[in-house]
Amino acid sequence: MQMRRKKSNVYMPDIEFAKVGQKMKELRVSQGITQEKIAKDLDTTIAYVSNVENNRTKLNLRILVYYAELCHVSVEYLLDAGREKAQKVEEDGAEKEIRRALGFYSQEEKQKFLKMLIVAKDLK
Repeated sequence: MQMRRKKSNVYMPDIEFAKVGQKMKELRVSQGITQEKIAKDLDTTIAYVSNVENNRTKLNLRILVYYAELCHVSVEYLLDAGREKAQKVEEDGAEKEIRRALGFYSQEEKQKFLKMLIVAKDLK
């Protein structure tokens, strides 16, 4: 894996944005969301959404965050699609499912779940 050296001496792995766009498209399609809906929500064109998903135009932070929130995943999850597997922090299937399921709840509800899990652990 190539690493780029930044002026701040921080090493950043290269990200293949074509794979990030493909992951965004896969998530959108798997949830039955149309490019038309995304274009309307973002006040842009369907062609632009298609170009982002197919790596014909640069991905911006606004689009990345929108897809993450829409698909109930983290930005990190989307970016991981473009990183080499050796650099990814792997989650097992249950952790991924829990993370995805929690995306549907408010922060307050998530805190309640956390408290319940702590109590359940203490009962063991």
